[in-house]
Amino acid sequence: MSRLARNTAFLTVASIGQKFIAFVYFALIARIVGVEWTGKYFLALSITTMVGVIADFGLTPVLVRETAKHPDDQQKILSHVLGMKLGLSALAAAIVVIVSFALGYDELTRSLMYVAIGVMILDSFHLTYYGVFRGRHTLGFESVGIFIGQAITLMIGITSLLVAPNLVVLIVALLGGSLWNVLYSSSRLRKVGLKPFKLSLGSKWSKRLIKMALPFALAAIFVKIYSTTDSILLERFVGDEAVGWYSIAYKLTYAFQFLPMAFVAALYPTFSRLIQEGDKKGLEDTFNKAMWYMMILAIPIVLGIFAVAGSVVPLIYGTDYLNSVMPLQVLIFVLIFIFLDFPIGAMLNADDRQSTKTTIMGGTMVINVVANVILIPVHGVLGASIAALLSFFFLFSAGMVAVRKSLKYDLVKLLRVWAPIVLSGALMFLVVMGLREIAHVVFQIVAGGVTYVASLFVFKAIEFDQIKSFFRGIRKV
Repeated sequence: MSRLARNTAFLTVASIGQKFIAFVYFALIARIVGVEWTGKYFLALSITTMVGVIADFGLTPVLVRETAKHPDDQQKILSHVLGMKLGLSALAAAIVVIVSFALGYDELTRSLMYVAIGVMILDSFHLTYYGVFRGRHTLGFESVGIFIGQAITLMIGITSLLVAPNLVVLIVALLGGSLWNVLYSSSRLRKVGLKPFKLSLGSKWSKRLIKMALPFALAAIFVKIYSTTDSILLERFVGDEAVGWYSIAYKLTYAFQFLPMAFVAALYPTFSRLIQEGDKKGLEDTFNKAMWYMMILAIPIVLGIFAVAGSVVPLIYGTDYLNSVMPLQVLIFVLIFIFLDFPIGAMLNADDRQSTKTTIMGGTMVINVVANVILIPVHGVLGASIAALLSFFFLFSAGMVAVRKSLKYDLVKLLRVWAPIVLSGALMFLVVMGLREIAHVVFQIVAGGVTYVASLFVFKAIEFDQIKSFFRGIRKV
């Protein structure tokens, strides 16, 4: 198996474990603390995560790219990134405090936000440490770290939920998992001869890194604004319960992002290397296979969740969350555009076209914010889902246009490759819907999965040679 396929496998397996634990954990929180407290918990973390982009300021993707390109300068790059992140983290913490008062949140919500500041800072630093390993094409350490970190969070959180449910302790549980990741990743850096706590500032390296990071930072800020505006506006116009209902649709939808994220974590440095070497054919082959792979993953998730949402939501979260079903059925379609945009974003960033990606992100943010302002007062939670769908459609469409300057892909060829995948998904959907009144949801999911896989081969959306080719690796090493 090639390094890309191996790295993808490592991170995918770990991410599946982590996301499963996180899924169970959030489901327990939703069931035990109720809709309103779930809304407060989700809102506090959403705002802190949004401000957290300032603590990172786009430095992590720059670190990944630069360590991949300049392995002899890893310590210099790491030290300067850490030095800048220390000051940026203090700034982000101050902003969280200011926002908590400016938006007039109650004492409980503010307390949750203050504890979450620690999570934000620790996450920023362990992402930096793991970023070094991504640049070195070694994702095994991150795979272990994120899984164990989530397990620690689960143990602390479940203890609180069973003994005496407390929202602050639930944030402390996240703090425990983040602290583990910092300690573990820093120890692994020492093992490879790097100093995880050596800080540097004020040199040409700092200026160079900040300049390169600015487009990434702006893009991240745009992303966080359009992924958090919905929660803030829902709380303002409808209330904490609406945030609680929306959090279920949001969590179920974005829980599946680990699939493209794990793949692109290995794909991004690969694109960087291929561009550096001027290997146009390798670049095109890698991009085409990545887009094929993304569609293979997205279609069954989207159509499957749409079909079973009415059964799955009350089964997992309880009947108090029935108002989450329709927003979920709309929101889940954003995954098609999100999955396909991951290779596009990786290509643009690897080709030093961060400014182009940033411009697209800015347009997406504007569309999302305007749509939320218009739709949420009228349609509530459903309006937030529609706004997300509109903005992500723009994100993907604009990205497909922009990437043509880096890569001359054949759109007709891509559509021909995607068509049998969509057809397979449609057949799966019909099978699930046909079983909805006569079979348990678990059997529906299993039958749908079997139908989808079989249909992929019947309609020649996938062949055994493609499977072998993929697991030999999308690129030669």
